[in-house]
Amino acid sequence: MWRAIFGPKALVLSLVAILAIVICVDLGKWQWSRKVAVDQINSVLMLNLKATPLPLSEVMTDKVAPKSSDRWRQVQVSGVFLPATYYVKGRSYQAKYGYAVLSVLRCSDNGQLLWVDRGWIAAPGSATQTPVAPNPPAGMVNLLGRARGLDSLDNPGVGGALFALPFKHPETIPAYISKHVASTNTVQGYIELVTMSPSGQNQPVPLETPVITPGPHLAYTVQWYLFAFLFLIGRIALGRDQYLAERSVRGIDQRSAN
Repeated sequence: MWRAIFGPKALVLSLVAILAIVICVDLGKWQWSRKVAVDQINSVLMLNLKATPLPLSEVMTDKVAPKSSDRWRQVQVSGVFLPATYYVKGRSYQAKYGYAVLSVLRCSDNGQLLWVDRGWIAAPGSATQTPVAPNPPAGMVNLLGRARGLDSLDNPGVGGALFALPFKHPETIPAYISKHVASTNTVQGYIELVTMSPSGQNQPVPLETPVITPGPHLAYTVQWYLFAFLFLIGRIALGRDQYLAERSVRGIDQRSAN
């Protein structure tokens, strides 16, 4: 009996089971934290996507980042685009690979620089080619866009793959902007372009309105806790089987001795 519980093989199996249970519980906690974060984002989305647009300066400036409660709030701003265009790879649209197209707007009211995600453009034919997006309209433009930040709320990092195990996403827009900001006069955030007037010719495909969905994180949480429970039940079952097998052998030996 004691060997079935404290023998070398039993101890190894118990340690393996304990390790597997701890890993599964930790992954379950991680997925639950992602569920809580998604629920918070969804509550903000539901309010801000329907809210009346505000002037950009009321949401974010070069000294004030957008509050978490202002993410995805529609903002209005006017200005002139700078000539440079930036591309962030690893973006898809309708199952086609492409790039996010970024430009910088000099705001007309205060001269601050604002990063603008103008939308999506398909990748060139060759992976070594640099994409070329149509230039934004010259002169003064009026923009309507969704306010985004550069912190962890808009730059979440790792996501989930098969069985919701962590994996690295392509570079995010906030991460890209944070690496390329070169002026202290730059707004602490960016906007996703919704509409632009004048609209220009053959512009990038604008980003779609975010979809409010709870995501799979609750299901993944249950999945990992279920795996932990199965490892526990499995170890108990193996121990029981080993105990019964040893008792049976011991009974046979006793009968043989008699």
